[in-house]
Formats: sequence, C-alpha cells, structure tokens
Amino acid sequence: MKDTLRPAGPVLALALSLLIAPARPASAEDGFRPVSFPSLSTAVARAFGAEFYVDDRDRDPQGIDVFDVGFRFRFQLGERTEVFSDLIVDRVISLPEAPAIPSAPRDLIFVGSIHPIPHAFVGEHPYVDKRGDARFDALIPGTATIGLAQTLRTEGISFGVSAALVIPLAGSLHSLQSGAGSGSVDATLGGLASAPLLGGTVHGRASFTLAGPGSFPDRSFSVSGSTVQVTETDIGIGNRLELGLAWIRPLSDSLAASIEARTRKEFVGEDRIDAASPVDVLLGVHKRFGRFTASVALLNHFRALSSRERRANPLAGGIDLSEVAVADRNAFLAGNGLEAVARQLRDGVHTVVVGLSTASLPPGAFRIDPTYNIRSEHNLGYVITLTFRP
Repeated sequence: MKDTLRPAGPVLALALSLLIAPARPASAEDGFRPVSFPSLSTAVARAFGAEFYVDDRDRDPQGIDVFDVGFRFRFQLGERTEVFSDLIVDRVISLPEAPAIPSAPRDLIFVGSIHPIPHAFVGEHPYVDKRGDARFDALIPGTATIGLAQTLRTEGISFGVSAALVIPLAGSLHSLQSGAGSGSVDATLGGLASAPLLGGTVHGRASFTLAGPGSFPDRSFSVSGSTVQVTETDIGIGNRLELGLAWIRPLSDSLAASIEARTRKEFVGEDRIDAASPVDVLLGVHKRFGRFTASVALLNHFRALSSRERRANPLAGGIDLSEVAVADRNAFLAGNGLEAVARQLRDGVHTVVVGLSTASLPPGAFRIDPTYNIRSEHNLGYVITLTFRP
C-alpha cells in the first residue's frame, strides 16, 4: 500500500517558510486568486479577465487520470457583481485498465428474476471506459459553466453567493465513454468568503451541485419464453458537496505563494460501491508579468484508495458479451433460450448475461472474475493557469 501522506513534510515546510518570509500587505488590487476553485472577486467595476488553464488530477475508483484544458472568462458588472464562464475545451481521461465492473450504460440480461447490480465509477465521468478516446488530439470537450457571483459584504470578512449552470458540450455515447461528463445539465449554488490573514488573504468556498440523472440509463431484462420484462433505471449519479480553502500570500508586488485544498463529497446510495471523496492539496506560485499572471501549483491527492486491494465483483460469473459480434451474440442468446431479448439490446453498451451456467462462449465473450483489484496510482498532478487582464 502506498503512503499517501508522504508529501505532508513539504507542505508544512512551505507553510512555515511563508509565515516567516517578508511579505507585502495584501490589498484588493492584488488580483491573485485560487487556481483550484472559484473565489470572490476583488476587481473594480467593468473589469474583464480571461484565463487559460490546465488541471491534471487523479480520481478513484478506477484510478483514472483527468487532464482538462480550458478557458475561464470573468466580467465585473459592478463593484459587487461578477459574471463568469468556464469552458473545458479538451478533456483527456486515461484508465490504467478496463473497468472490472462494466461501465454504464449496461444491458443486463437475467436468467431468473431481475436484481440490482451496483456500479463503481467517478460521479462526474460515469460512462468512462476503455472504449473511449484517451488522446489529447481527439479533442473531446467537457462542460460549459455559466454563472454569476454576488458579493454581499466587503468589510472585514467578505462573503457572497454564486449560482451556475453546468452544461454538457458533448452528448454522444462515444464522447461520454471518453469521459466528457454525464451528458446532463447540473446546477450549482455556492457560498464564497475571503479575509486578510497573516499578511495574505484566505479564500473559502462551499457549494452544492444538483446533478442530472445522466443521458444513458441502465436496462435490465428478464426473459420467460417469448416474454421479456424490461426495467430501466438511472445510473445513480449523486448530488455533490464541494469545499475549497486557499491562503495566498503576496511576497512582492508581482509575486505570491499559496496553499490550497479542495474536496468533494458525492451523495450516493447502495447502487454505488467504491465511492471515494478526493482531497487535493496544492502548493502554488503566482507571478505577474504586466497584464499577465502565471500560476503553477503542484497537486497531491491525499485520500487515494488502497491500490491492489481485492474486492468482490457484484457481476461475478456473468458473461460479458460487449465485444461479441452482433450475429454471434444473437446466435448465442437464441441457443440459450434468450432470443426474445436480442432485438431490444442497444448498440455500443455493455451487455452482460447474469445467471447462465453454460460453458460454451462465443468468440470475444468472457466470464467476469469473482474479484478485482483496486487501481489507484500516480496521485500527483498539477494546475497551471495563465490569466490576462486588459
């Protein structure tokens, strides 16, 4: 098992160095903002900002690596009102191996009565699979966030609220299998705060996201002769609570250092297993060059699952027909008294027969193993931003 607390020493060392380093008093004109979550604006009215960013992080279960490239835009309507947008124009998600529990959407064929089969996936990327593209040049877009932030108080501890819609930029099954998102619209409400602290500024955010149900549900089939019982269910994407905390300390007129932390809790039920809440800690440096500000932060995921731990597979013994040619699949189903369901199966989804004991399988089919290994590796990442303010 890897030691996920190993970077704690450098974190404490940086924090101590920031405390004892000479600092320039923070002010509303500093313009340094967290790189890992939205914050209250300190810009003057009518100010505009554009930002290019790269966010590389790891997420469990499945040990996926998420690489987002995007743009953020901000416009200060008034002294207390900011409109903002965030466009993820290229999202690359790589998997160390194909998911041991077949990804949604699934067509599950039961020999006998239908019963629930849980999922194991990352809530923001419920359909991600080895069938998708994991290449930068595939240009799979993510989501577009459009929102508004309102500052309610500016004296002492400043605080405000925000609201945003998160709109999918891709909806095809292939794009979603590449990790583009859930294909549904999400709505986010948040509270924001900032205050001077130890020569710098501390920023905080708490938000709650009402998640959409996803674009492609699961289907379960139970066959009795020529009669097919069909049950369609949402895949179980949970609403999310997100928290962020950052301390940014200016070291000169154009240089600042920061420590940031962000976490996310997804509220899921028994239809999900291996759910994991990440805690990212970032150490950053911010440097202003005229109208540009460059920020670089090293990220560590502190709550990784125990890699290589073995767990029971809820689809153990099921026959996976996902990679079987349609003609061979239909012939196999007909030969086992399941012909009536063949014409109702969807293209491109995972197809699994549950409860069939035959030893003869068509080419491309396999029985799902009784157990699987957790994969959680390479939990270092980074966030890079380049901000322009005219």
